[in-house]
Amino acid sequence: MTGLYILVRYLTFPGAIMKGFWQQVVCRICKVPVEDNRYLRNDEMCGNIEHEFMPKARGAFALCFVPAFMNALLCTLLIVVPEIVLLFGIGGIPLKVLSAVSLWFGISLYLNSYPLIEDAINMMSKVYKEGNILQKIFYAPAAALLYIGAYLERYNITLLAVVAGAVALAVLF
Repeated sequence: MTGLYILVRYLTFPGAIMKGFWQQVVCRICKVPVEDNRYLRNDEMCGNIEHEFMPKARGAFALCFVPAFMNALLCTLLIVVPEIVLLFGIGGIPLKVLSAVSLWFGISLYLNSYPLIEDAINMMSKVYKEGNILQKIFYAPAAALLYIGAYLERYNITLLAVVAGAVALAVLF
């Protein structure tokens, strides 16, 4: 499974690089040391940076949530906006090529949204063991989605979801 995971990360390198960048930004804001900031590697850390665990629930949640949110936001903009332009019939062949590149970039962002399993486990333990009641209530829905998504991404099930979503978009437009 690791070989397929690494292959998908290299094929979707823009998303892997963006996810690593957002993780590094969160680590810098939270003042957590980064041990290895190579984004593309030949192991299970491909698309991630190696860092120490976050000491507080807020930081652990931010490390998992911010990269996923930013990649999802950029993914939505890169997939939806060109498709809307094409829907209204503006452009020609160059715009269709731009739309295809934008679709690949958006898919790569989505495929690299979720955190590592270790980060998700750390987030869940910090939030539910050390967080106050408001943090538990506020973080619970997103933390559960990120935790489940971490396992789905690790076994490349998100790849199947993206292919299904791309087919659905093609049928709709």
